[in-house]
Amino acid sequence: MRILVTGGSGMVGRYVVDELALSHQVENLDVKKPHRTDLPFLEIDLLNEPMVRKQVRGFDVVVHLAGIPHPLNDPPEKVFRTNALATFNLLEACAANGIRRFIFISSESVLGFAFYTARMWPGYLQIDEHHPLRPQDPYGLSKLACEQLCNGFSGRTGMQTICLRPPWIWVPEPNEIKMYKQLRSEYQKWSKNLWAYIHVYDVAKAVRQCVESPGLPVHDAFFVCAPDTWTEVESRSLAAEYFPETKTISPSLSGNFSFISTEKARKSFGFSATYSWRDIMRP
Repeated sequence: MRILVTGGSGMVGRYVVDELALSHQVENLDVKKPHRTDLPFLEIDLLNEPMVRKQVRGFDVVVHLAGIPHPLNDPPEKVFRTNALATFNLLEACAANGIRRFIFISSESVLGFAFYTARMWPGYLQIDEHHPLRPQDPYGLSKLACEQLCNGFSGRTGMQTICLRPPWIWVPEPNEIKMYKQLRSEYQKWSKNLWAYIHVYDVAKAVRQCVESPGLPVHDAFFVCAPDTWTEVESRSLAAEYFPETKTISPSLSGNFSFISTEKARKSFGFSATYSWRDIMRP
């Protein structure tokens, strides 16, 4: 298949491009130069709607990663506007040019925990796709708005839109590994992230599975994450200490289980995480 990856020059996008290029024709759209020169590259700002509509055509699938990745370094209005408008422009171009499958990299931030201001807690554990979505920050709100845009375009055009919701994506990069080691020693500060993570190789695999799966619905959203937390503290103990308000915890869960379930993704397109934070920490 001919696949366009937006944000393919980014930290995560590079791995997605490499995974898809093993068996598909891949092109990268970004405002940053690509990490490899053997693949076609479109240097386009997704906020430039006429250019996006002109250039995004002839693809079987569009995988959309481009955007501001968190709300911490930019004004809130820029975070929301950039992410939402870029996605809208891209969906409009896909609809206008007959592209039939759109895979959007959303985020577990749609739940609202990662960047909340007013305290909140899980309604139950494990969290699944039925859990309420209550983002308070511009990043989480932008991701939720983009999921709604996907749903709306699917309803209007019949274009398939699949939204993947990874938590913190861990990458085997030297500077990032230093940070991971530090945060593991200070896990008490990271309850907002639910200590959830996914290895970037598993994100790339999930994208490929969605590209290649014939039986997915016209629109849906899926959590994809590792089956454990990145701490070595028993998860029931973490829940009791940091989320005492959460009373409903599945009795079948034990050990370092992730607070987020990927059962729906497993049933729908065969997803299961293969890699762990331990693979990144090994020399």
